[in-house]
Amino acid sequence: MPDAEPAMRSRPIAWLIRSLRIAGVSVGLMAAAIGGYWGVLQYEGNLHAVSTGILYRSAQLSKTETRWAVREYQIKSVLNLRGAHAGQPWYDEEIAAAGELGLAHFDYRLSAKRFVTSQQIDEILDIMRKAPKPLLIHCKSGADRAGLVAALYRFSETGAAAAEADRELSLVYGHFPYLTSRSGAMDDSFWAFVHSRARAEAH
Repeated sequence: MPDAEPAMRSRPIAWLIRSLRIAGVSVGLMAAAIGGYWGVLQYEGNLHAVSTGILYRSAQLSKTETRWAVREYQIKSVLNLRGAHAGQPWYDEEIAAAGELGLAHFDYRLSAKRFVTSQQIDEILDIMRKAPKPLLIHCKSGADRAGLVAALYRFSETGAAAAEADRELSLVYGHFPYLTSRSGAMDDSFWAFVHSRARAEAH
């Protein structure tokens, strides 16, 4: 009998340890599943319509993938959100593809880790308004910077509700702001723009 009390005390501890192990395995499996999904998106170019016939979004495409996108969606212009990087293979190949296919090409450098100011947003939207359509916007992965610009376009140019436009920044496209703080700046930038627009319209 004297050992009964310590044994009973150990049961909650054992249960807690088992629960933590199960939780750890579950988190690991979830992370693996998300990582696998992200890998598939990247392999397939993460190419999606934002507004059919007008705006598309993608990851960095190869010359072959760009040719396919032009044939499939009649793309007329490209907005590169990684900025100009002359001398780097991916950029030189993109410029070569744009010249070969007769595409208008625009560069605007954003960082997925940095807040995007209202001035930058105005400049990006101005490029998008003037660019020949259909327009393809892309960053490296097609998840964060491209997601922000797609959300801004839908909210500002198509009249979509903020919550609907915000879906462009979602797990569907590989945007994981809750698993890493790196890309949370994109969500902050979008909602800051939404709130500033609401304040402007209220006056």
